[in-house]
Amino acid sequence: MKSKFIFLSILFVCTLNSFAQDLKSLKTEALKAYKASATMDYDLIFETTYPKVFDIIPKESMKDMFGQMMENEQFSIKLIEVDPNFSFGTIKKIGNQTFCLVDHDNVMTMKFKTPMEDAEGMIDIFKNSMDAKNVIFEKEENQFKIELRSTLIAVADESTKNKWKFLNKDKENQLFNMIFDEKIKTELGL
Repeated sequence: MKSKFIFLSILFVCTLNSFAQDLKSLKTEALKAYKASATMDYDLIFETTYPKVFDIIPKESMKDMFGQMMENEQFSIKLIEVDPNFSFGTIKKIGNQTFCLVDHDNVMTMKFKTPMEDAEGMIDIFKNSMDAKNVIFEKEENQFKIELRSTLIAVADESTKNKWKFLNKDKENQLFNMIFDEKIKTELGL
């Protein structure tokens, strides 16, 4: 009986240590992914991105899309590095994959190249389409400062060599739905 108790105690401690270590590596990798995005370090963005994303969008196409999104004829977007204030959901093992939803703060400016006529209307659009917490129009700069909570979907599986990699959660989960099945979506509450 005593040996059974000792075995269970050791198993419990090992399980806790394994979970703590997993959460520790998740925190490290989430910060790396956040900093990569905030600084638009494409190589680091690609390194921290869940690899099956590139089966849908090749890296060069993704790089071009980022470039067009960040700077075009109408506006430029600049991400502002802030304390991400991470909150980590439950780490869930689903089949052979492990997932975690990671929420964080995001701040960006969107500067328009022609004078903004309906700033109030745009504030409402940003708040609704991006679920932004706070949107301020800075008239003298002709730009919006947008503060929001974003979600990274962390995944560790065979394709990542069981290291945490990420994809951004969008409002409709479009990219997620192209990679993962309905069961996973349901279990993660997406």
